[in-house]
Amino acid sequence: MKILIVELLRLLNGILENMTDNISFFQKHLSTAKENINLLINYLLLLYAFAMPLNIAKAQDITYILVALWIVSFDYKVLLTFIKENRLFQTILLLSFLISISFLWSDLDKKIITNTHLYYANAYDYIFRYSVFFLLPIIIIITKLKKEFIPLFINSFLLGMFVNEVMAYGIFFEFWTTHKGVSSNPIVFHKNHITYSAFVGFTVLLLLYKINHIKSIYFKIIYSFFIITMTINLFMSQGRTGQFSFFITGTLLILIYFRKNIKALLLSFFILTTVFLLAFYNMSTFNSRVNQAIKSVENVIQGKNLGSSFGTRIMAFDTIPYLINKENFLFGVGMGDKPHHISTTLKNEYSNRIMNFDTHGFLHNSHLEMLVSNGLIGIFLYLFIFYLLFKMPIKDPFMKYMAYSLSIYYLCVGMTTDIFFFKAIMSLFAMFLAVIILQHQLEEKTD
Repeated sequence: MKILIVELLRLLNGILENMTDNISFFQKHLSTAKENINLLINYLLLLYAFAMPLNIAKAQDITYILVALWIVSFDYKVLLTFIKENRLFQTILLLSFLISISFLWSDLDKKIITNTHLYYANAYDYIFRYSVFFLLPIIIIITKLKKEFIPLFINSFLLGMFVNEVMAYGIFFEFWTTHKGVSSNPIVFHKNHITYSAFVGFTVLLLLYKINHIKSIYFKIIYSFFIITMTINLFMSQGRTGQFSFFITGTLLILIYFRKNIKALLLSFFILTTVFLLAFYNMSTFNSRVNQAIKSVENVIQGKNLGSSFGTRIMAFDTIPYLINKENFLFGVGMGDKPHHISTTLKNEYSNRIMNFDTHGFLHNSHLEMLVSNGLIGIFLYLFIFYLLFKMPIKDPFMKYMAYSLSIYYLCVGMTTDIFFFKAIMSLFAMFLAVIILQHQLEEKTD
């Protein structure tokens, strides 16, 4: 009997040892598989950054693949670290949560007047759109992008913009034609001039830093050529969003960096002013758009033709007392009810009848629309994102410059359009917002 028990114990021990070896083998290969998946995600993120300026639909397809791979290689500890430690990411999550639950107090049975804003009325459509083009890219980038891939990620975006620019100049000089874009407004890959100019303006800001801090003469020449052609490209298009945002951001960056150096300050302002004057007197498209803006301001002052492109954006501020009341000032009317609320309220109560307000329910101002849809709580969280981004303690000088630029630039973009309406504008914001959050977290680890 004792012999039988000893043999059984020996057999059991052998089985356990074999199981341990198999488990170790499985764990080793599982770890290797995860590393390979993470590496694949990083390369796909480079492709995502490159595709962003060229084809938002392709970038969307890449997002689907990234989400699938992210789920397979999910590491809750990394995500939990960001949730616990990064205030900017916490604020983004809180705003996202508020936007999502605001559909609970939206009347989704109300009919939105135009197809343009149907996705606002449908909780699934809006949350899907917001997640795919804003929230999910941020989560994937901050949890998966490796430190050594960050410069490649930014350069992949710049390379995509270079391809975009080559195509635009080809159309401008009529070297080739495409189904989109004409010589007077050479937009090839973007939906409209608003998104295109937003991309170009921010790209020029990035290049201005690079050319001042790169040592290679070869790359200085390349970046100089790129900056000149991109700046011309910015004023070739009809997009005042990028032009306005670039001018304001450039002015404030000059004050931030050269406030203690009078010579550099004056020289920088002289160069910036010269660029705009040269564009105004030598580029018919920019000249025409500036004159239209001046005329719109005059019409607003005189009370005539308030519904022009520029006039609409000015009059949007005048509508807020009609749209906000004691019942909705704290949490807003809900994201799903926003266009209908704007449209019906202003149609019935606002004496200045403007088509964009009455028909489309669209204020062309991200900040005001956030106030209407999500109230004081929503606008506080929304603006707090920009504040935290601007104040983000980052040691890397380029990343700090990018944090300054992105916060100021997108505050300006938000004054001319709804950031969370255009997929490309939303994605560009998410992409660089995530990189800055990641950089801050990496620096916190090394301290």
